[in-house]
Order: sequence, then C-alpha cells, then structure tokens
Amino acid sequence: MRLLGNLLWPILPVPRRAAAKHASLREIDDPVGVVATVAGLDGVWAQGADARAARTELLEVLIDWAALKIEHGDDDVPSIDGVSLYATR
Repeated sequence: MRLLGNLLWPILPVPRRAAAKHASLREIDDPVGVVATVAGLDGVWAQGADARAARTELLEVLIDWAALKIEHGDDDVPSIDGVSLYATR
C-alpha cells in the first residue's frame, strides 16, 4: 500500500465501508438518477443512474476528496466511525 502524504492509498476498506454505510441517497428528476452524499464530508457527493452507480462513484469521490485535502495541507479530514484516513507510522 502506498502513501500519498499521510493518506493511506488506496483508502482502506474499513473507512470506505463506513462511508458507504453513512451515505444518503436521493432520487433526482433532472437529469434522472440518484445523488449520494456523506454527512460531515463537505464536498463529497456523486451522481449515478441508480443507487448502485451513485454509491460506486461516491467511493471514488471520497478518495479524490481526501487526497486533495491532504495535498492542500488541510488537517480537518474527519474520521469515519472512529477510523482515521491518516496513516500512522
């Protein structure tokens, strides 16, 4: 597993599952599909043709979001179900 800054890359399965567990799904009409978000993770959202596609995209967005936060030196990446996205050495 490689590190990007202090971020575990790819994000470990535990926080990915936790994020998926906390995902909120909402159907939309224009364009037709589903939007997925995770409470507490501002800017993390995804859209898909159905719930499965939206959740799959959401996990990819989570990885990109966390990587950008760390690249920009943000130290406010929250834990998900008590699991940090930061690596400890």
